[in-house]
Amino acid sequence: MANELPTGPKGVTLLFGEFANKDYIYTYIGNIIYVESGIQSLFIMENSFWGRMLFINNNLQFTERDEFIYHEALVHVPVQSAPEGKIKKVLICGGGDFGASRELLKYPQIEEVIIVDIDSNIPKLVKKYFPGLLPENPEDPRLKLVVADAYEMVKKFLEEKKSFDLVVIDTTDPDISETGFTQELSHALFSEEFHRMLYELCPEGVIVQQCGTPFTMKNIMVETYKTFCKVYPKEEVYCYRANVPSFGGDNAYIMRCPWKNPEEPKWQELPNTYYYSHEVHRASFGLPKFWREELKV
Repeated sequence: MANELPTGPKGVTLLFGEFANKDYIYTYIGNIIYVESGIQSLFIMENSFWGRMLFINNNLQFTERDEFIYHEALVHVPVQSAPEGKIKKVLICGGGDFGASRELLKYPQIEEVIIVDIDSNIPKLVKKYFPGLLPENPEDPRLKLVVADAYEMVKKFLEEKKSFDLVVIDTTDPDISETGFTQELSHALFSEEFHRMLYELCPEGVIVQQCGTPFTMKNIMVETYKTFCKVYPKEEVYCYRANVPSFGGDNAYIMRCPWKNPEEPKWQELPNTYYYSHEVHRASFGLPKFWREELKV
Protein backbone atom coordinates (compact mmCIF):
# COMPACT_ATOMS: atom_id res chain seq x y z
CA MET A 1 0.00 0.00 0.00
CA ALA A 2 1.31 3.48 -0.84
CA ASN A 3 2.41 5.83 1.91
CA GLU A 4 -0.07 8.47 2.98
CA LEU A 5 0.22 11.99 1.58
CA PRO A 6 2.38 14.36 3.62
CA THR A 7 0.60 16.98 5.69
CA GLY A 8 -0.10 20.02 3.51
CA PRO A 9 0.06 23.70 4.39
CA LYS A 10 -2.62 25.53 6.36
CA GLY A 11 -5.74 26.53 4.48
CA VAL A 12 -7.91 24.82 1.89
CA THR A 13 -6.20 23.13 -1.07
CA LEU A 14 -8.34 23.50 -4.16
CA LEU A 15 -8.49 22.49 -7.80
CA PHE A 16 -9.91 25.66 -9.34
CA GLY A 17 -11.18 26.14 -12.87
CA GLU A 18 -11.48 29.63 -14.38
CA PHE A 19 -13.61 29.90 -17.51
CA ALA A 20 -11.61 31.44 -20.35
CA ASN A 21 -14.46 30.92 -22.80
CA LYS A 22 -17.41 28.62 -23.32
CA ASP A 23 -16.34 25.01 -22.63
CA TYR A 24 -12.73 26.12 -22.02
CA ILE A 25 -11.12 26.61 -18.62
CA TYR A 26 -7.76 27.38 -17.07
CA THR A 27 -7.09 25.10 -14.10
CA TYR A 28 -4.97 25.80 -11.02
CA ILE A 29 -4.12 23.72 -7.97
CA GLY A 30 -3.26 25.71 -4.91
CA ASN A 31 -3.77 26.58 -1.31
CA ILE A 32 -6.47 29.16 -0.56
CA ILE A 33 -5.06 31.58 2.01
CA TYR A 34 -7.70 34.33 1.93
CA VAL A 35 -11.41 34.60 1.04
CA GLU A 36 -13.58 37.71 1.20
CA SER A 37 -17.12 38.33 -0.02
CA GLY A 38 -17.76 42.06 0.12
CA ILE A 39 -18.64 44.34 -2.77
CA GLN A 40 -16.55 41.90 -4.83
CA SER A 41 -15.70 38.25 -4.33
CA LEU A 42 -11.98 38.02 -3.54
CA PHE A 43 -9.70 35.11 -2.89
CA ILE A 44 -5.97 34.54 -2.87
CA MET A 45 -4.40 31.25 -3.90
CA GLU A 46 -0.82 30.08 -3.47
CA ASN A 47 0.42 28.03 -6.41
CA SER A 48 3.86 26.40 -6.67
CA PHE A 49 4.46 27.86 -10.15
CA TRP A 50 2.67 31.21 -10.19
CA GLY A 51 3.17 32.14 -6.56
CA ARG A 52 0.32 34.05 -4.97
CA MET A 53 -2.64 34.76 -7.27
CA LEU A 54 -5.48 37.24 -6.77
CA PHE A 55 -8.93 36.38 -8.11
CA ILE A 56 -11.80 38.89 -8.26
CA ASN A 57 -15.26 37.51 -8.99
CA ASN A 58 -13.58 34.17 -9.83
CA ASN A 59 -11.37 35.72 -12.51
CA LEU A 60 -7.58 35.89 -12.23
CA GLN A 61 -6.27 39.45 -11.90
CA PHE A 62 -2.55 38.85 -11.52
CA THR A 63 0.10 36.48 -10.23
CA GLU A 64 3.31 37.20 -8.36
CA ARG A 65 5.29 35.55 -11.13
CA ASP A 66 4.29 37.70 -14.11
CA GLU A 67 2.33 40.76 -12.93
CA PHE A 68 5.33 42.94 -13.85
CA ILE A 69 4.68 42.30 -17.55
CA TYR A 70 1.08 43.50 -17.38
CA HIS A 71 1.84 46.58 -15.26
CA GLU A 72 4.98 47.67 -17.10
CA ALA A 73 3.19 47.46 -20.46
CA LEU A 74 0.18 49.31 -19.08
CA VAL A 75 2.29 52.22 -17.80
CA HIS A 76 5.55 52.63 -19.69
CA VAL A 77 4.17 52.46 -23.22
CA PRO A 78 1.75 55.41 -22.72
CA VAL A 79 4.24 57.44 -20.66
CA GLN A 80 7.01 57.01 -23.20
CA SER A 81 4.66 57.73 -26.10
CA ALA A 82 4.45 61.37 -24.94
CA PRO A 83 7.39 63.79 -25.15
CA GLU A 84 9.72 63.47 -22.19
CA GLY A 85 8.52 65.49 -19.22
CA LYS A 86 4.96 65.98 -20.52
CA ILE A 87 3.44 63.48 -18.07
CA LYS A 88 3.30 65.11 -14.64
CA LYS A 89 -0.17 64.43 -13.20
CA VAL A 90 -1.67 60.94 -13.48
CA LEU A 91 -5.05 59.46 -12.56
CA ILE A 92 -5.42 55.70 -12.14
CA CYS A 93 -9.02 54.47 -12.31
CA GLY A 94 -8.95 51.18 -10.42
CA GLY A 95 -5.39 50.09 -9.76
CA GLY A 96 -5.84 49.59 -6.03
CA ASP A 97 -3.22 46.83 -6.23
CA PHE A 98 -0.56 49.59 -6.57
CA GLY A 99 1.16 47.88 -9.54
CA ALA A 100 0.55 50.76 -11.98
CA SER A 101 1.53 53.37 -9.39
CA ARG A 102 4.74 51.44 -8.63
CA GLU A 103 5.77 51.83 -12.27
CA LEU A 104 4.69 55.48 -12.58
CA LEU A 105 6.65 56.53 -9.49
CA LYS A 106 9.86 55.28 -11.11
CA TYR A 107 9.80 58.54 -13.10
CA PRO A 108 11.07 61.48 -11.01
CA GLN A 109 9.42 63.88 -13.47
CA ILE A 110 5.94 62.68 -12.45
CA GLU A 111 4.60 64.96 -9.72
CA GLU A 112 1.25 63.41 -8.74
CA VAL A 113 -0.36 59.97 -8.95
CA ILE A 114 -3.93 59.53 -7.73
CA ILE A 115 -5.41 56.03 -7.43
CA VAL A 116 -9.22 55.86 -7.29
CA ASP A 117 -10.40 52.34 -6.47
CA ILE A 118 -13.89 51.39 -5.32
CA ASP A 119 -12.81 48.43 -3.16
CA SER A 120 -10.99 49.30 0.06
CA ASN A 121 -10.04 45.65 0.56
CA ILE A 122 -7.69 45.51 -2.44
CA PRO A 123 -4.99 47.89 -1.09
CA LYS A 124 -5.12 46.17 2.32
CA LEU A 125 -4.69 42.72 0.79
CA VAL A 126 -1.80 43.84 -1.39
CA LYS A 127 0.05 45.36 1.54
CA LYS A 128 -0.29 42.09 3.46
CA TYR A 129 0.00 39.42 0.76
CA PHE A 130 1.64 41.09 -2.27
CA PRO A 131 4.20 43.59 -0.95
CA GLY A 132 6.15 43.32 -4.21
CA LEU A 133 3.46 45.40 -5.93
CA LEU A 134 4.02 48.39 -3.66
CA PRO A 135 6.11 51.35 -4.85
CA GLU A 136 9.75 51.41 -3.81
CA ASN A 137 8.71 54.04 -1.27
CA PRO A 138 5.16 53.16 -0.15
CA GLU A 139 4.97 56.56 1.57
CA ASP A 140 5.97 58.50 -1.56
CA PRO A 141 4.31 61.93 -1.09
CA ARG A 142 3.41 62.02 -4.78
CA LEU A 143 0.98 59.11 -4.32
CA LYS A 144 -2.60 59.46 -3.09
CA LEU A 145 -5.14 56.65 -2.68
CA VAL A 146 -8.86 57.49 -2.81
CA VAL A 147 -11.43 54.78 -2.06
CA ALA A 148 -14.35 55.76 -4.28
CA ASP A 149 -16.21 54.96 -7.47
CA ALA A 150 -13.94 56.23 -10.25
CA TYR A 151 -16.95 57.16 -12.39
CA GLU A 152 -18.28 59.49 -9.69
CA MET A 153 -14.81 60.74 -8.79
CA VAL A 154 -14.16 61.82 -12.37
CA LYS A 155 -17.37 63.85 -12.21
CA LYS A 156 -16.07 65.48 -9.03
CA PHE A 157 -12.68 66.22 -10.58
CA LEU A 158 -14.44 67.90 -13.51
CA GLU A 159 -16.46 70.08 -11.14
CA GLU A 160 -13.19 71.04 -9.42
CA LYS A 161 -11.64 71.94 -12.81
CA LYS A 162 -8.86 69.43 -12.22
CA SER A 163 -6.90 68.05 -15.17
CA PHE A 164 -4.44 65.24 -15.84
CA ASP A 165 -1.72 64.42 -18.36
CA LEU A 166 -2.35 60.67 -18.27
CA VAL A 167 -5.33 58.54 -17.26
CA VAL A 168 -4.74 54.81 -16.71
CA ILE A 169 -7.83 52.60 -16.53
CA ASP A 170 -6.64 49.50 -14.68
CA THR A 171 -9.71 47.43 -13.89
CA THR A 172 -11.34 44.06 -14.13
CA ASP A 173 -12.79 43.19 -17.53
CA PRO A 174 -16.31 44.45 -18.25
CA ASP A 175 -19.34 42.17 -18.27
CA ILE A 176 -20.00 40.66 -21.67
CA SER A 177 -22.94 38.47 -20.71
CA GLU A 178 -25.92 38.51 -23.06
CA THR A 179 -28.30 38.24 -20.10
CA GLY A 180 -27.96 41.91 -19.17
CA PHE A 181 -26.77 41.03 -15.67
CA THR A 182 -23.86 43.26 -14.64
CA GLN A 183 -21.55 41.89 -11.97
CA GLU A 184 -18.29 43.76 -12.59
CA LEU A 185 -17.98 47.12 -10.84
CA SER A 186 -15.71 48.29 -13.67
CA HIS A 187 -18.40 47.94 -16.34
CA ALA A 188 -19.27 51.66 -16.51
CA LEU A 189 -15.60 52.58 -16.95
CA PHE A 190 -15.69 51.08 -20.44
CA SER A 191 -18.65 53.24 -21.50
CA GLU A 192 -18.78 56.05 -24.02
CA GLU A 193 -20.15 58.39 -21.31
CA PHE A 194 -17.17 57.76 -19.06
CA HIS A 195 -14.69 58.38 -21.85
CA ARG A 196 -16.39 61.64 -22.78
CA MET A 197 -15.75 62.80 -19.22
CA LEU A 198 -12.13 61.66 -19.46
CA TYR A 199 -11.72 63.66 -22.67
CA GLU A 200 -12.67 66.77 -20.70
CA LEU A 201 -10.46 65.79 -17.78
CA CYS A 202 -7.45 64.93 -19.93
CA PRO A 203 -8.00 66.94 -23.14
CA GLU A 204 -4.38 67.06 -24.29
CA GLY A 205 -3.05 63.95 -22.57
CA VAL A 206 -2.83 60.22 -22.95
CA ILE A 207 -5.58 57.77 -21.94
CA VAL A 208 -4.99 54.02 -21.80
CA GLN A 209 -7.29 51.11 -20.95
CA GLN A 210 -6.57 47.41 -20.64
CA CYS A 211 -9.07 45.36 -22.64
CA GLY A 212 -8.52 41.67 -22.15
CA THR A 213 -7.02 38.87 -24.20
CA PRO A 214 -8.46 39.04 -27.74
CA PHE A 215 -7.88 35.38 -28.55
CA THR A 216 -10.47 34.35 -25.96
CA MET A 217 -12.45 37.59 -25.52
CA LYS A 218 -12.04 39.61 -28.69
CA ASN A 219 -15.30 41.51 -28.20
CA ILE A 220 -13.79 43.44 -25.27
CA MET A 221 -10.95 44.72 -27.45
CA VAL A 222 -13.25 45.46 -30.40
CA GLU A 223 -15.91 47.29 -28.38
CA THR A 224 -13.31 49.27 -26.41
CA TYR A 225 -11.62 50.32 -29.64
CA LYS A 226 -14.99 51.41 -31.08
CA THR A 227 -15.68 53.48 -27.96
CA PHE A 228 -12.31 55.20 -28.19
CA CYS A 229 -12.89 55.99 -31.88
CA LYS A 230 -16.29 57.50 -31.09
CA VAL A 231 -14.92 59.77 -28.36
CA TYR A 232 -11.36 60.66 -29.40
CA PRO A 233 -10.01 61.62 -32.83
CA LYS A 234 -9.61 58.30 -34.65
CA GLU A 235 -6.10 59.15 -35.79
CA GLU A 236 -5.10 59.40 -32.10
CA VAL A 237 -6.35 55.90 -31.18
CA TYR A 238 -3.87 53.01 -31.06
CA CYS A 239 -3.82 49.41 -29.96
CA TYR A 240 -0.77 47.64 -28.54
CA ARG A 241 -0.13 44.33 -26.82
CA ALA A 242 1.89 42.43 -24.24
CA ASN A 243 2.09 38.70 -23.71
CA VAL A 244 1.06 37.92 -20.13
CA PRO A 245 1.59 34.16 -19.66
CA SER A 246 -0.91 33.69 -16.83
CA PHE A 247 -3.60 35.33 -19.00
CA GLY A 248 -3.05 32.68 -21.66
CA GLY A 249 -1.69 34.98 -24.38
CA ASP A 250 -1.46 38.56 -25.56
CA ASN A 251 -3.30 41.18 -23.53
CA ALA A 252 -4.62 44.17 -25.49
CA TYR A 253 -4.39 47.81 -24.50
CA ILE A 254 -6.21 50.66 -26.25
CA MET A 255 -4.61 54.09 -26.04
CA ARG A 256 -5.51 57.60 -27.03
CA CYS A 257 -2.31 59.54 -27.69
CA PRO A 258 -2.38 63.04 -29.24
CA TRP A 259 1.39 62.97 -29.83
CA LYS A 260 2.78 61.81 -33.15
CA ASN A 261 4.55 58.47 -33.57
CA PRO A 262 3.71 56.84 -30.22
CA GLU A 263 5.45 53.73 -31.54
CA GLU A 264 8.75 55.52 -30.92
CA PRO A 265 9.71 55.89 -27.21
CA LYS A 266 10.61 59.46 -26.24
CA TRP A 267 11.97 59.23 -22.67
CA GLN A 268 15.23 57.79 -21.46
CA GLU A 269 14.99 54.07 -20.82
CA LEU A 270 14.64 53.19 -17.13
CA PRO A 271 17.18 50.80 -15.60
CA ASN A 272 14.74 49.26 -13.10
CA THR A 273 12.22 47.49 -15.33
CA TYR A 274 12.05 43.75 -16.00
CA TYR A 275 9.87 43.60 -19.10
CA TYR A 276 9.75 47.05 -20.66
CA SER A 277 12.52 48.33 -22.91
CA HIS A 278 12.57 50.65 -25.91
CA GLU A 279 12.86 47.59 -28.12
CA VAL A 280 9.78 46.04 -26.51
CA HIS A 281 7.95 49.39 -26.81
CA ARG A 282 8.38 49.43 -30.59
CA ALA A 283 7.43 45.76 -30.92
CA SER A 284 4.25 46.24 -28.83
CA PHE A 285 2.57 48.04 -31.72
CA GLY A 286 3.08 45.12 -34.10
CA LEU A 287 -0.41 43.59 -34.06
CA PRO A 288 -1.38 40.11 -35.26
CA LYS A 289 -3.23 40.20 -38.57
CA PHE A 290 -6.43 38.80 -37.06
CA TRP A 291 -6.45 41.69 -34.54
CA ARG A 292 -6.16 44.21 -37.36
CA GLU A 293 -8.96 42.51 -39.26
CA GLU A 294 -11.22 42.70 -36.19
CA LEU A 295 -10.31 46.35 -35.56
CA LYS A 296 -10.43 47.19 -39.29
CA VAL A 297 -7.06 49.00 -39.11
